[in-house]
Amino acid sequence: MPTVITIASGKGGVGKSSLAANFALRLQKTSGRTLLVDSDLLMANSHILLDLKPEFDLIDVLQARCTLREAIALVDGGLSVLAGRTGASVAVDKVKDPLQGVLSQLRGPKGAFDYIVVDAPAGASQDLINTLANSDRVVIVLLAQATSFVDAYALIKNCYMERGITQYSVLLNMVKTEAQAIAVFENFSSTVKAFLPVNLTYTGHVEHCPEIHACSRKCVAIVRMGGKSEQIKNFDAILSQIQRAPHNALLLDPTPRT
Repeated sequence: MPTVITIASGKGGVGKSSLAANFALRLQKTSGRTLLVDSDLLMANSHILLDLKPEFDLIDVLQARCTLREAIALVDGGLSVLAGRTGASVAVDKVKDPLQGVLSQLRGPKGAFDYIVVDAPAGASQDLINTLANSDRVVIVLLAQATSFVDAYALIKNCYMERGITQYSVLLNMVKTEAQAIAVFENFSSTVKAFLPVNLTYTGHVEHCPEIHACSRKCVAIVRMGGKSEQIKNFDAILSQIQRAPHNALLLDPTPRT
């Protein structure tokens, strides 16, 4: 059964899609067969960051225009991608919990993948919370900004209240230094734990890097660029910490709370 790692954030614009794409590429390179799923049905970015123009996407699967297998595309290096859609004009709100059936199929006994990285939409919708409840690792991307702090807290609170999720990995993105990242995490962790009985694990940080932004504009993941050994080493170290973090035990009983 594959390990599902979902990258989430309360706030948009935190670099979540870039992180998800780079993580998925590194897992494919170093750890096993990996699928990147962009679960944003309206403003997906992962396929754009990978310069991929898929024939089908997640909405096509949900609307039965193609099979799940037909919607999964390959990029150089063997990474599989199930794209979301950008600028869609379809009534996706009529699709109840769209990822539940998809994840169930992907977790099936055939074992097509070793890892599934889900690039989740920002916010705290019920569909997102259900996806997090069915993930092995829940990664919260946090910026050193008050708005990111507040929105991430709101997401964690809703996840705990709605589904009882208690295990979270926290990644600091676009920080100046490691010291700043640790200080922000400790402040965030102490605040969250003052109100919620949850566990937060610090899994690392990514410093503000103009090269990462430049790569995103060029639709190239930085881990695929030459001469980026330090960035690659850091992404691998973060992935190692995420996989060593406590498992989301809710998977043992993934039913909604009443």
